[in-house]
Amino acid sequence: MAKKISPTLPIDKTPVPVLTSIQESRHPHRQWILFSSLLVLGIIILVIVNNGALGLLKNMKFTVNPAPTQAPIDTFNVERAARYAGLNYTVINAQYATSFADDGIHTGAAIVRLNVRVENKSTDQISIIYYDIARLLAPNLSPIAPTNVHLSVGPQPGTSETGWIDFSVPGALQLNTLQLQLGSTTLGESLVTIPFTGAFNPGRYNDRTSPQSLDINYYFPYYNPQLLIYHLARVDIRYAYRGVQAKAGQQYYVLNFRVDNPTGAKISPGFGYDYIRLIYNDGPTHPPVDSTLPYGFNAGAKGVGGRVAFIGPAGQNAVTLDFLAQYGSGGTKYQVSL
Repeated sequence: MAKKISPTLPIDKTPVPVLTSIQESRHPHRQWILFSSLLVLGIIILVIVNNGALGLLKNMKFTVNPAPTQAPIDTFNVERAARYAGLNYTVINAQYATSFADDGIHTGAAIVRLNVRVENKSTDQISIIYYDIARLLAPNLSPIAPTNVHLSVGPQPGTSETGWIDFSVPGALQLNTLQLQLGSTTLGESLVTIPFTGAFNPGRYNDRTSPQSLDINYYFPYYNPQLLIYHLARVDIRYAYRGVQAKAGQQYYVLNFRVDNPTGAKISPGFGYDYIRLIYNDGPTHPPVDSTLPYGFNAGAKGVGGRVAFIGPAGQNAVTLDFLAQYGSGGTKYQVSL
């Protein structure tokens, strides 16, 4: 008998509605639209915030390294002058402050500032190293060197300038007790001191001129002597010559000549270094430290100027001028009162 086969249950293949399938496929696209919208919105917000910040920054004022506030300043008027190295120095005033707005260099508790006027009335450019030659003198303190200088190191001929020299000090000082010292102790120079009060004789540092009327007949050369006439017009006694300060206890003696050559030939005795000497206190002869006399004098020349400078003991009332006999020994001596 044939077996009956049980009918197989059919597999459920329920069809998916088309709308549902389409909606599921559209979900990523909607997420992208949402993301894009948020991104655009964020950019718009960022632009708005950025523009607002820029406007705010434009209206704000920033100060970089603001100028320091000037501390109180005490000032003492001095107005005293003296000569050093051929320059005229005037201390206008002295000032004291814990600091100065235009000088941040100080190692002490405070600063003393000297306002100074410098005049170069000579024809030479003079070099000055203030850190070496300027010292502030105060009671019970060692000489104080500058910490900052606002003056040129080479005053030009015929000029005047005003500036300041700052000194760091350990504490409060009485400005009227101070002094300015000019001169290098390292080089042994003749020192110049300007006290801010009390007795002061600036004339002791001034140049002095001694008029002369000495005529000297000098014959050269030895094998065929020709006459030159030297007229000594004056002797300048100085503490400085061409910007160089004399050593302590010394002075410069500058002899100013006019020379005539009455002959019909050029005569060349050499420079002043070769034949002119100076004698102090009957001692040895001293050669010049500078001479501007020419090497030779043209025929018939008159009044040819020149100077011969010597360095010797300070305070001489008389010196001896010696014209050497060249190519031989000895010379002719002349007493010169100053």
